[in-house]
Amino acid sequence: MVDDMRYGGQPLADRAAELREWITTGQARDLRVAAGLSQAMAAQDCEVAASTVHRWERGNRLPRGRNLVAYHSFLAHLVKRERPGGERDAE
Repeated sequence: MVDDMRYGGQPLADRAAELREWITTGQARDLRVAAGLSQAMAAQDCEVAASTVHRWERGNRLPRGRNLVAYHSFLAHLVKRERPGGERDAE
């Protein structure tokens, strides 16, 4: 079953819930903007169209399957950069 699959040690269902929270609270967009990245850059990283990222950030659509994993990984990397001791602090 797909929910039993694990990516990066975190169950897919947990990633989906976390991503849904980031989107509904606006944190997904805020993280991207704070990192100085455009929707096109996020889209390129996730291998989707910029309009798709736009719809995700507005909450019009939620990513599923491979796109869910890609977008969560993209945002999780930005979260890690923002934390004390993250990549940004090391620069």
